[in-house]
Amino acid sequence: MIISEIEDAVKGLVGESVPRSSGTLAGHAAGIPFEDLVHEQLVNCFDGRAFRHFEFLNLILEENPLAITSSERSELFGPRSLQFLLQRGVKSMKQWSKNKQFEVKQNDTAESIIFPTKTLKVTPTTRRPLVLVDVKTQSSKKKAQPPNIISGEKVANACRICLEGKESFLPFDIVYVGIKWTANGRRLVCDEVSVKSLIRIPPGELYINWAAARQIQFHPFDVDQSYTKSGIHWANEYIEVFCDQLEQRISNEKKKLNKFRKILKSS
Repeated sequence: MIISEIEDAVKGLVGESVPRSSGTLAGHAAGIPFEDLVHEQLVNCFDGRAFRHFEFLNLILEENPLAITSSERSELFGPRSLQFLLQRGVKSMKQWSKNKQFEVKQNDTAESIIFPTKTLKVTPTTRRPLVLVDVKTQSSKKKAQPPNIISGEKVANACRICLEGKESFLPFDIVYVGIKWTANGRRLVCDEVSVKSLIRIPPGELYINWAAARQIQFHPFDVDQSYTKSGIHWANEYIEVFCDQLEQRISNEKKKLNKFRKILKSS
């Protein structure tokens, strides 16, 4: 399984170090050097199948010069649910050229992507998903709040598109490489590595922080990986969880609204 392959690829990072960035170590700043380190390991392990998100987009568009419109270019990325997760905005997709290529973007779905085969395609015949890899880091010495993992609404929409299109399998997995580090002078040393798949987390255990841009939040070292049903089953169950939490959010917001309306009526 590709999860075990990723685990083998990154386990050697324990004991490795990266330069400490200037300024605060809070949030995303500490993780950027580790993202590069993880990606190097993936490239070494998955020969010809691992790319940075933006690198893959540039590669596919370069190889298909006859695709000109945004929709034509998006279709190159596989099933519609996968297109949704990989593509950039309509304007950016249309304006791409060899002289104006994509660069790394903070809100891309993943730092790295791994293809099931060297053909760089995900099709119903392969029935093997593309793996989107993200890196999340935390200090070994400090207990922190669970980080923002991914937009819960983005995941819900990808699942909805998959189910609406009656795709024969869930063509994506989203994997998180968790790294715990310790500061040692001007270096950050990797103490521990964990690899977790979003699709292996029971949907009912996922927490969506609606006040924090609808972000799914968890520590990659602390999540359950016991879900064993198919990706399609996971997509159905996740949408049900998303709807339940959204309904509760709407109910809470209506209560707030009614308090303000009541004041207006009585004034």
